[in-house]
Amino acid sequence: MSQPVEIKSVDVEQVRRCINEYAARLLATNLAVEEIIVFGSFANDTYAPGSDLDVFIILTTAQERPRDRVAAFFPGRFPVPMDIFPFTRAEMAELESSPLLAAVEKSNWRYARRRRSEVRGQRSQEPRSS
Repeated sequence: MSQPVEIKSVDVEQVRRCINEYAARLLATNLAVEEIIVFGSFANDTYAPGSDLDVFIILTTAQERPRDRVAAFFPGRFPVPMDIFPFTRAEMAELESSPLLAAVEKSNWRYARRRRSEVRGQRSQEPRSS
């Protein structure tokens, strides 16, 4: 007797809507947030079921160590797991030649504050359909 097969897919449009809302809310409510960068499999269009969303957050200032501030940036609910990396520019300078920063720098999926709470989100290409 064969086992039933469950086919999972990623609703990339839902992920995109949720990250757009998350970025807009974070930039509007947290003045320490300068820029939000999506990198990794979703930014590279290589995601699969089970992929997480990698989010790098550039901060103007921070009191806690990077790993101690991660929990403050998690959204309540999100359609896929998230890995969040909140760093100040000074901390980024200390990581200068890290693979993490190399991956972040390649990404074109970015959100930044322009004026007050105005937000822009840019991608080099549209995400693929599942």
